[in-house]
Amino acid sequence: MRIPSRFRWVAQWIKTHQWVGWVLAGLVVAGAGYWTISTVGSTIGIRQAFHALSDALQDLTVALGPWGPLLLILALAAHSVAFVFPMEIPTLAAFSLYGPLNGLAIVWVGSMLAATISYLIGKWLGPPVLKRWEANPRVAQLTRAIGHLNPLALILLRWISFIPFDVLNMMFGAFNVPLGRFLWTTAVGVLATNVVMAFLYHSAVHAHWTELVTGAVLVLGAGWLIWWWNQRSGQSMMSLTPEKDRFTQG
Repeated sequence: MRIPSRFRWVAQWIKTHQWVGWVLAGLVVAGAGYWTISTVGSTIGIRQAFHALSDALQDLTVALGPWGPLLLILALAAHSVAFVFPMEIPTLAAFSLYGPLNGLAIVWVGSMLAATISYLIGKWLGPPVLKRWEANPRVAQLTRAIGHLNPLALILLRWISFIPFDVLNMMFGAFNVPLGRFLWTTAVGVLATNVVMAFLYHSAVHAHWTELVTGAVLVLGAGWLIWWWNQRSGQSMMSLTPEKDRFTQG
């Protein structure tokens, strides 16, 4: 089958960057697993247990008084080692008890702590595992490609909802994404996500059409700023430096 000339560059790019297929396949598998767990959990009463846990966490937070925010931060951080404990429970508790602004600060600090812990776990456990397949050129390509993702790619990956938060952090640690780049891109990506969650929570409680319009404008504005930054930097989402791009050729 003859490929139209206007699409040949796409086919050539895919051919020379085959690691992208492996990344997408991994994301599909992770998303399918997450969906399966969520579906099964809703049918065997786990969701009801989560509601009970949420109520208990809020009651304990209130009982601790000024130390309540610290409990929520630690609960968010616990997600980095206890995947069955969803971050949504302390997140909604923070917004419910402390409002959108104070809740946003609590959730952001807790999310950053959780991200850092899971990143360090991945950096500790990942290299010994990857070393077993270091002779495989595909694994080497994938390692170099993910390790050199530009900041825009790292931020955008935060907004792909079906990728588990801590799995993504561990992957960045395992594939040697620089710590400094990881921290600041995570701070930006997590803050944007938390702002949206705070806005949605506030809108659900105090719904008004002006807030919905404002939210739409902010989302469109953020999208335009990301596009503008990417165009100005001259980087594609998956771009690598010329010196390192040669490692990703098929």
